[in-house]
Amino acid sequence: MEMICSGFGRVMGAVLAAALLLSPSAPAEEDFYRAEGGPSIFVSSLSSGLETGKVGSIFVEIENRGHVTGLVEKRTPKTEDEKMLALLEGEMEMEASEAVGIEARLLSRDERLAVLSGTQLAGSLSGGETLKRPMEFSVRAEESATSGIYPMLIEISYERLEDVRVLGNPLYPEIYFQRARATETISLEVPVMRGPRLEVAEVKGSVSPGRSCDLELVIENTGDVPARQVEANLIVQHPFSSADDAVLLGDIEPGKRAAARFPLEVDREADPGEYAVVSAVRYLPGEGPEERRKDLAALVVVKAPTGLRALLVVPVVAIALTLIYLGWAKKGLRLPRLRKKRRW
Repeated sequence: MEMICSGFGRVMGAVLAAALLLSPSAPAEEDFYRAEGGPSIFVSSLSSGLETGKVGSIFVEIENRGHVTGLVEKRTPKTEDEKMLALLEGEMEMEASEAVGIEARLLSRDERLAVLSGTQLAGSLSGGETLKRPMEFSVRAEESATSGIYPMLIEISYERLEDVRVLGNPLYPEIYFQRARATETISLEVPVMRGPRLEVAEVKGSVSPGRSCDLELVIENTGDVPARQVEANLIVQHPFSSADDAVLLGDIEPGKRAAARFPLEVDREADPGEYAVVSAVRYLPGEGPEERRKDLAALVVVKAPTGLRALLVVPVVAIALTLIYLGWAKKGLRLPRLRKKRRW
């Protein structure tokens, strides 16, 4: 039992001052009415930003669809004072649809989703009211969680008005409230996405020592969420060098590709073989406002020079001798021969 003090109420057009005192128990007299109905909590909306292998948020909005369907008379008022008290009690019993001191707890029914948030406080909701601000719960989706729908529970607890008693002088009534704790458990279906997954799908460009070329990295989104405002930089080491300019790729939808071209110079003394380069990519995930960064590794093959291009990497002396030989051959000339002297 709980008795609360206040000065309010209006009975038959007269404003009444209600003296309400806290008391461990209510009087034994039977009151006049009992309300039928009460609070009823529903989840009105749910949005999820969960991605595999990341910590994300679940936003839950609730509303109170409860209402009082009517009043059951428990005792008929006999005197004029009792009629005034009964009228006031009936008005207050009609407030029994309010859920007071709402607390919400999110529970996972799958070990691949771990709830990190504790109990959320949501205040009070009268019948027909919706929570003004959704409750936010932090949840970690394990790497083993594939994209799909996962079952969760939200446990809503609150206090409801169980009974009202109005006694004493109608001008200064004593009002007693009896409240009870109630709990509702609601099932949720929470979507988990893979999110944007950017990968280097293809490397294009003819790369060989001593040359400049355009290196093209084809970036693919293998996830199920768009990567928005994508931009890429190229990070290289010896024997490569490149301008440190960002390449804007725009939005990359799931399953789509975009090509990033970077000017690349190769040292003339580079050995043929495979070399690693890194593309630093920045993007926004789906509708999220938080920028992400990911380093994408790629292998660039440096090919050995062939044909006349191979001459460009041999020693200078060899080049000079080759040119002299080609010049003599073109003129059809022979090298002079030494003559022997006769003996007398």
